Amino acid sequence: MNAFTQAYRYPRESFLSDEAQPRLTLATALAQEGGAAPHFFEGRLLQPRRTTELLTALHLVVGARFFTPANSVARAIALADPVVTSGGGLLRFEGFSSCCSTYARVDLLPAAYDGSVVGKGTTNVDFNAGMRAALALVRDDAGLALSVGADALTLRSGGAEVVERKVDLPTRWLRGMVEVQSCQAAMQRRFEVSGLEALRFLRTLPKASTSRTPLWVGPGPRGLFTSTRPGPGAVRVTDVRRLATLNGLLPTARSLAVYADDGHQASAWVVNLGSARFTLALSAEPWRGFSGEGQALRALLQAGLRGAPMLACVRAALNWQANLDAAQLAAELSLSVDEVADALRALGASGLVGYDVAEGRYFHRVLPLDLSGIEDMHPRLADAQRLLEADAVAVLKRQPFEATVRSGELDHRVREVDEELRCTCPWFAAHQGRRGPCKHVLAAETQRTPTT
Repeated sequence: MNAFTQAYRYPRESFLSDEAQPRLTLATALAQEGGAAPHFFEGRLLQPRRTTELLTALHLVVGARFFTPANSVARAIALADPVVTSGGGLLRFEGFSSCCSTYARVDLLPAAYDGSVVGKGTTNVDFNAGMRAALALVRDDAGLALSVGADALTLRSGGAEVVERKVDLPTRWLRGMVEVQSCQAAMQRRFEVSGLEALRFLRTLPKASTSRTPLWVGPGPRGLFTSTRPGPGAVRVTDVRRLATLNGLLPTARSLAVYADDGHQASAWVVNLGSARFTLALSAEPWRGFSGEGQALRALLQAGLRGAPMLACVRAALNWQANLDAAQLAAELSLSVDEVADALRALGASGLVGYDVAEGRYFHRVLPLDLSGIEDMHPRLADAQRLLEADAVAVLKRQPFEATVRSGELDHRVREVDEELRCTCPWFAAHQGRRGPCKHVLAAETQRTPTT
């Protein structure tokens, strides 16, 4: 498995202090060797038990594996620590399952805390087993203060304990983290039910794996129900075990809203707790991790063709906003809304923004990982760019669009059918566009509507 070697240095382990007013301290990776740990949030959590339940649910997802390839042995990913972002008044924790088929995020809204230090930034935090065990003992009457980072802490060779670890970050994990943003951006809300109704429904779902039988979940006169066939407003789910994480949150939830894209290739389940939200995003199949979906490839290619200055212009306007309005950014930057929307999708695929499906907008955050090799994670994009450099695309017709793409010794035909481009290559035949465009369609699309 390809991997990026990523070194993390923690000043100490994360811990929950044993005091009259417990304080949860999450140790963050140092920005640079010998530097001080970033400290951008400190405050008192107003609902301690609810927060610990949310963080525990996130840990359950991050530590889970819903699919193991038949020709490999399950290998635990060393990096199981959530990414935490503070900006625009929100504190977000996000992570991925080991198989990359399930994404989870905790959003703590301003009503969830009383903060004394609320800064802007993103980091990776050490979420160790001892601290998680202590979270289970937190009571509301004891209170809980949260500190992300450590103020003015420096490394000393012998004067302070240093927790240092080196992990291999699998390429698939990082690809999934950046790809899931584009998948969520394509979703629309399908239905919403109360927390108690959602809890009653989830308790009726089978406990065994249903990975071989896709189910359709939809609203009916008597509440939510499942079917083996699609229906109006229904959402496709494979392996309902991935929804079990929501059970512990629903008893006190206000509602559960469910989102899906038009092709039902992914879904998102958002638990509304008033002052906090929990988002669970599922790929179409457990064996189909988000890492291979390729939904952002078009935006990445178009952003590259429009030029780095345009992308840099949008990136420079980001300032840890919790909600990025494409129309507002377009007006501020004198760009079109489509240009800004493509730039945000490209930035999402580069790890520089996330997507909040409940708000329907991107938010600024920078994955605290080495992103220098992120371009290498999109082989179809690189192949399409090489085809363009080789002038491999020959346009045959404009309306409806038709072209040939020379790839190796073969000519592949790209045709417009029902406003979508289809290709004669084996890859497209296998996936039918469900996992993003093939390299031939990507290259041909640039000639369909010449970039100005």
